Amino acid sequence: MRLRSLALSTAGIIIAGMNIAFADQIDGDWCSADGQHLHIAGPNIKLPSGARITGDYNRHGFHYVGPAGDPEEGQDIRMSQQNDDLMYLQRRSNGTDGPPESWRRCNITS
Repeated sequence: MRLRSLALSTAGIIIAGMNIAFADQIDGDWCSADGQHLHIAGPNIKLPSGARITGDYNRHGFHYVGPAGDPEEGQDIRMSQQNDDLMYLQRRSNGTDGPPESWRRCNITS
């Protein structure tokens, strides 16, 4: 009985740790203060314009170049996750870095 209790406690700790680890990544829905929205799923991203492209993905960052015909066309866009609920997005256009933008996890309801 005591061994079973220890095993269940250990399993609970492992599962809780896994949930924390999975939450700590840039994947998901992000919203800007001015109402823009984007969605990251691994190397796939849905841009604020609705365009779907692929980019350079790592667990805490994402990079892409705005596609032709998009409002972000030619801009070098880099995102860096700061914590579970905050990321910074920075746009580089014509060799000039724009100010970092704070994006937060969206509260999406259906």
